[in-house]
Amino acid sequence: MHRFCIVSLSAILFSVSAFSQRAVYREEIKKAAEKGWREYPALIDRWKKTTRDNVLWGYDSPGAPVYLACAMAFLYEETKDLTYARRAGQIISEYGDLRKILPKGYDTTRAEYMNGVPAIANFFFIPPYIRTYFRIREAGVLDAAAKKKIENDIAGSANFIFHFPEWGAHNRAILRAEALMYAVLALPNHPDAGKWRQMAEVIASDNLREWEIEDATVYHPVWLYSLYSFVEAAKKPEFFDSPITKYYLKFYAKLIGPNGTVPEFGDARWGSGWEGLRFVPVFEKGAAVFKDPEMKWAAQTIFRTAKKYTDTLGVGEAYSLSDAFRWSDESVEPKHPSGLSQEVLEDVVGKKVVFRNGWDDQSTYLMVTYRDEGDGGWQDREFLRQTISVEEEKMHHGHADENSIPLLMSKGSVLLHDADYRNDLPSGAYGAWRQDYFHNRLVARLDKRDRNQTALEFVRNSGAYRAIRTQKVDFLNLKEVDMSRTRLIDEDLGYQWDRTVVYVKDEDYFVVIDGINILRSDYFTFTNFWHGQHILAHGENYFDIATDSIQSYKFSRDRSLLVYFPDTYAKTVGTEPISRSQQNEHAVYQTIASQYKAGDTEVFVTVLIPHDRRSGVEGLFRRVKLLNTSTPYKAVGLSLERASGNSVIGVKIDLQAEVARENIRPRYLYNLGKVTYGDFETDAHFFFATTEKNRVSYSASSVLKVFYRGKALMEALPNEHALQLDGTPPKVGFVKWRYWEDSVTIR
Repeated sequence: MHRFCIVSLSAILFSVSAFSQRAVYREEIKKAAEKGWREYPALIDRWKKTTRDNVLWGYDSPGAPVYLACAMAFLYEETKDLTYARRAGQIISEYGDLRKILPKGYDTTRAEYMNGVPAIANFFFIPPYIRTYFRIREAGVLDAAAKKKIENDIAGSANFIFHFPEWGAHNRAILRAEALMYAVLALPNHPDAGKWRQMAEVIASDNLREWEIEDATVYHPVWLYSLYSFVEAAKKPEFFDSPITKYYLKFYAKLIGPNGTVPEFGDARWGSGWEGLRFVPVFEKGAAVFKDPEMKWAAQTIFRTAKKYTDTLGVGEAYSLSDAFRWSDESVEPKHPSGLSQEVLEDVVGKKVVFRNGWDDQSTYLMVTYRDEGDGGWQDREFLRQTISVEEEKMHHGHADENSIPLLMSKGSVLLHDADYRNDLPSGAYGAWRQDYFHNRLVARLDKRDRNQTALEFVRNSGAYRAIRTQKVDFLNLKEVDMSRTRLIDEDLGYQWDRTVVYVKDEDYFVVIDGINILRSDYFTFTNFWHGQHILAHGENYFDIATDSIQSYKFSRDRSLLVYFPDTYAKTVGTEPISRSQQNEHAVYQTIASQYKAGDTEVFVTVLIPHDRRSGVEGLFRRVKLLNTSTPYKAVGLSLERASGNSVIGVKIDLQAEVARENIRPRYLYNLGKVTYGDFETDAHFFFATTEKNRVSYSASSVLKVFYRGKALMEALPNEHALQLDGTPPKVGFVKWRYWEDSVTIR
C-alpha cells in the first residue's frame, strides 16, 4: 500500500460553526493544493534522485503529483479558475515522461513489460489520474497532442493490470476494478475498452456482494473508498440497498475510540484510521444515503482527529476530501453512536467487543478482537494463499491477534496498544509484528521452556500464521459490571482458551480471566503477554507500565496502567525488551510450563487498573484478592474491596461440569456444577455480587441457583420435560436462566 506523506504548514482550521463542513473541506483542499504546487518541482527532482524499484511492480512512479493534479482539477471544477486546470493539465501530460529516467533496456527486466513500461504501475494512482483528465478535458488547456499522450498512458496502465488481475473481496482487487472502470469511462471507444469493462466487473463482483476477507484497520477504508468510487463510476446505486453496505458503516463507527478514529488491529499502525482520510468520504456517503447522524459524526470526528496532527493536509488527503465534499449531505446533523460497552457488531463477521464509559477523548475504552479467518470467502483466501507470500498473515492482512486487547485508553492516555503493521516484506523477523506474542494475549507452545531460556526466545518461530477458530461465549451489560467471554480453539495444538473480561464500571478497571482447557495430553508452556513502552514500577507480581508515544505521536502522560497478577502459584512473572511499533518496548508476562492431560484446566488472572501516574500502586492491587473455590482451576473467584462494599467475581472455567453423563433433557444438574466462592454458592457461568450491610446485590448468567450463606437468593423452577431420547416417561428437570439480577435484604 502507498503511504501518503502528511505535510505541515502553519494555518488556522476554520470552525464548523463559522462555515459549513463542505466549505471546510474545500478550504483544506485549496491549502493542500497550493502547498503541493509550491513543492511540486522539488518533489519531482527529489524523486528522480532517490526512486527505487518497487519489489511488487517495478517502476514506481510517484503518487503525490497525481493527487495534486486531481485536487487542482477539483478546484477548477468548483471555481472555473483556469489556473487550476492548466496546472492539472501540466502535471498529467508530463507525468508519463518520468519514465525517461529509466535505463536503456529497462523494459526487458520484467515479464509484464512486454508492451512497454506503463506510466502508472501502482493501481492506487490510476483513478485520480483519470479523474483529473475527466475534469479538465474540455477546459481548453490540453491540445490534441497532450490528450493523445494522456490517453495512451491511461490505456497502457489499464492493460498493465491484466498481467496480475488479482481478485477477491479485498482492497487490492477493488482498486484494480476501479482503475479499469475509470479507463472505460475515459476511453469508451478504445479497442481494449470491452475487456477492461469485463475484467472490472468480474473483479468487482465479489466485492459488491460478499463480506470483505480482510481484518486490518489500514485496509478497511481503502477497500470501502475504492468500492464506493467503483459503484459511482459503474452506476450501480443498488449497491447501497445491500445490508452488507450499512453493516460496515455501523461496524466502523461503533469502533471509534477516544483516539478519534478506528483503533489499530491487524495490519495497521497508529493513525491508520485517519491515514489518507479515506474514512471521511466513506462516512459522508453513508450519512447521505442512509440519513444517519452517527455516520456524519464519524466523518467529522475522524477529520478533526487528523487535523490535530497537521495544519495543512497532504494532497492524498485532499483527494479523499474532494469526494467527502461531493458526497456530503449537510442536512444530516452529527450525533455520536448510542450505547456504551457493546458487541461490535456481532459474533460472525465483526467479532469485536468494546468496553467504554463515554464517547469523548477522555473516556475509558478497551477493545477485544477475536476475529478468526472464519468460514466465508474460501475461494478468495485460497487464491491468495496460492498466489502471493502470505504465510505470516491471517488471511488477509490479519494478525495472530485473536482474543487480544489492541487498545486500552483512559483520560487521554494510551495504556495498551497494538504492534504496528510489519517492518519488512512479507514480514519482519519471527513474523514481526503479526505473530501472537506481539499482541496483548495468551500464547501457547508445546514442550517445556528451559529455565535458561527467555520467554521470547522460547515462543519465537518462523512467524507463519496458524489457523484457529474463535467464537463468542457471552457478552452482558449488567448493573455493576460489563463482561465478555470469547473463545479461541486450537485443535492442532490441542487447547481451548476462553478470555473473560470484566469491566468494573464505577471503579473503572478491568479483570481479565484466561481459562484454558486442554484438549489432548502433552507438555505445554502458556505465556500471557502485556506490552508497554515504559515500566515505571514493579514488584513480585505487578508492573506499572506506560506508553508516552508511538513514533512521532505523543500521548498524555497523566495515566499509567497497573498490571497485577493475583495468582502466582507455580507461575513465573517477568519482562523482556521487545520491538513493537518501530520502537523499543517491554513485554510483561506471566508464564507456566507443565505436563497436562486431556481435560485439565489452567488459569491466568490479570487485573488492569488505569490510574493517576503520580499516585502509588500499593493501595490499588491490594484491593483485589484471589478467593479459594470449591473447584480449584475449574473456577476462579476474586474478592474486590470497593467503595460501595465488598464484591465477589466468580467465573467458571469448565462449562461442561454441570452436564449429566446421562442423555436426558435437560442435562443441567446443579450438584454437578455448583461452585463455592467465599459466602456464595452457585452454578452460574459468570457471577458478580456485592454485599453491603444487610443487602446482597448479584448478577448471574447461565444459572440454576444462587445461595448466600446457605440462603437461596434465586432458584430455577421445576418443569416436566417430555420427548426423552431413550423413550422413557417425562422427567422433572430445571433449565438455566439466561441471566438474572436482584438485590436481596439479608436478615
